[in-house]
Amino acid sequence: MIDGLYVLYDERCGLCTHLRAWFAQQPTLVPVRFVAAGSPEARELFGNEVGGAPPEELVVIDDRGGVYSDAQAWIMCLWAFEAYREWPERLSSPRLMPLARQVFAGLPRNRALISRIFLLRSDDEMATALRGVYVPQCSTQ
Repeated sequence: MIDGLYVLYDERCGLCTHLRAWFAQQPTLVPVRFVAAGSPEARELFGNEVGGAPPEELVVIDDRGGVYSDAQAWIMCLWAFEAYREWPERLSSPRLMPLARQVFAGLPRNRALISRIFLLRSDDEMATALRGVYVPQCSTQ
């Protein structure tokens, strides 16, 4: 059983730091520790291979050593939220996994919309609705 998560994020990216700040305010079911990717702390915790350079996408590492990137990392973040724990199972389907980032990016601004999307009857309807969620590009300043 996973008892905690590390979230490696790009501290130079406006989107990443905004989402980190929002995430840190949300109740979670497991402890979540944010670590700037490429920082001395990240290299000390995870070595140069995982912690050495800022990733192009979010990276999540569980306390048992599992490493998640891309859509799986976003799903793991949702799994940690108290309010959204049931969503990762559905998003893990092949049809919806590529849209996990849209869900996470939309949460701070569109929680009500995203919640309504999850009440739709089919994965096709849900995928169509999620494709309409704007995901800002991760830009490094």
